[in-house]
Amino acid sequence: MKRSSYTIKNKKSGEGLSVRRKISLLTEIKNRFDSESSSAKRAVIQTLSKSKLIKADLIESYHDSLCFLRAYPDNPQMLKVVEKGLRQFESLINHYKKNRRDNEADELADTGIIGTSLSHEFSYELTSALASWYGANVEIEWEIYVDKEDDTISGVLPILVAWQENDTLDNDLETATEAWLRIASARNDRSVLMTLLKLFSHSGLSRILQRYLYESAAIPVKWNLHKCPASRTLKRIPWRKIYFQSMPILGRTRDLRTRLKEKPTPLRLASKKEGGKYVDHIKDVLGVRCRELFPLMHSNPDEVYINEPGRGVQLVIYGNIMDIRLPLESNFGAMLVRNGMPIGYGIGCMFFDRVEIAINVFPAYRTGESSFVIEEFFRLFYHHFGARLFLVRSYQVGDDNDEALESGSFWFYYKLGFRPVKRDVRNLAAREYRKIVGDKTYRTPLRTLKRLSRSDIFFHIDEKLMRSFKELPLASLGYRVTEYVARHYDGKRDMAIEQSATAIARLLGLGNWRRWRPDEITALRRLAPLIACLPQVKSWSRKEKTDLGRLIRAKGGMREREYVRLSNEHPRFKKAIEQLAFGGPIRKRAKS
Repeated sequence: MKRSSYTIKNKKSGEGLSVRRKISLLTEIKNRFDSESSSAKRAVIQTLSKSKLIKADLIESYHDSLCFLRAYPDNPQMLKVVEKGLRQFESLINHYKKNRRDNEADELADTGIIGTSLSHEFSYELTSALASWYGANVEIEWEIYVDKEDDTISGVLPILVAWQENDTLDNDLETATEAWLRIASARNDRSVLMTLLKLFSHSGLSRILQRYLYESAAIPVKWNLHKCPASRTLKRIPWRKIYFQSMPILGRTRDLRTRLKEKPTPLRLASKKEGGKYVDHIKDVLGVRCRELFPLMHSNPDEVYINEPGRGVQLVIYGNIMDIRLPLESNFGAMLVRNGMPIGYGIGCMFFDRVEIAINVFPAYRTGESSFVIEEFFRLFYHHFGARLFLVRSYQVGDDNDEALESGSFWFYYKLGFRPVKRDVRNLAAREYRKIVGDKTYRTPLRTLKRLSRSDIFFHIDEKLMRSFKELPLASLGYRVTEYVARHYDGKRDMAIEQSATAIARLLGLGNWRRWRPDEITALRRLAPLIACLPQVKSWSRKEKTDLGRLIRAKGGMREREYVRLSNEHPRFKKAIEQLAFGGPIRKRAKS
């Protein structure tokens, strides 16, 4: 690694350097873990802690370096210095506000740093959680809302209020929506937002309809991070023992197939209480970054797994509640943690032995051991979920995603052994890679990177199966069910679902299915129309039918991982799904 122009040995305290140069120096040497660099990092942090930063870009850069070093501390002394710096960070923000006359720290808005604020149109699930946890610090941002073309809240209020209250809503045209909500606020409502959320939650509408109506209103919410434990500065995930980084950063493996097959590390199922806390943690972690991932926002506290592969890494895997489970696939969200610091998130979507992977390491931590974390994520799904084919969508490698383009995501996966699905992109990648190998100074032009990103990429544990990949078309299965309902039930879906469930239960010998748990009955009703379309199920053996019944029930079970296991152990079911999906032409009705 190139040494800094700053002479560490002679100027350990950073004397004589400007604040900007000190912060730049810290950025340069944070990834070095020799004793000399370690002493220099501590010295620079200690001098910066006495500095009064008043430039937003410097504050953010310094904050990110501290967060990185909290995830990758050299030793106990470094950990102590960094933790102290982060605990005192809000005083630095307050000094900035005062001296820059930026009372709201607008230049640092949406950074997630303690003492700042952020604005976002959060989902109903996340808004409800944040309002409950952080009270008056989470509120509707009326300054933005009033500039909207439509008063979307007033549009849904008639559905939420008592019948007589509609006389007010219909006839009083002078009272603004904000004013009416303040009148409607109960004594223990800590914000107008909480009043509005209470109207939704006590409306008598289903949770799904509540979610739809709230999110269709597109309500901007402001979150004040004053002394906030969820801020990027202070958020910690429970961790038993700190791993100190005494050696250089571990790089990418040279042989992913061999790496995947190494002895697995245990996957521990959390208790429901512990799982509930981890569900809360991921909502904090994503919310403070103005990010959301649907499966993570609807995680199942009964299905949270913890994997600790070493080097301070913790992978938290989340199953989904029944309401949002996919028809055939199984979504599992993930939180990536290093020494108690949340460093990223992801998802693994299982479909038989194929897993669709999406991973995002937060920018502040990308220069760390991201490769190790991602490889362990792959290993987890290989050993504990039966994944054999890994699929990454084009968006993750830069297709309409500037962040992925800038981070070099495509070449990261390519060097691990992933290859584009599209033949023309695959050929382009091969030509481009030869240039890189032949000339160490060569850099792929942005224009070419964009072309490379226009294909999904895949990796199979069996190298012989890397020549091509043809994805099973899930949309075809949906069309089959649409045709089935139209042809056999005159388009009446309630009748189709109920009668299909009864017929399939009879076919599979599920005589007691009406005494199953509600979620298990829901799973049967959801899958029955599709199974009714499968070819030759009647001719299956008794065991194959029994196993299919168990598979259906597992889809609505407490933990969906059991469904994944049973799916992979039922080759007849997989073959029938493939036959249906790749079958003859699908009849589509002409548009009127």
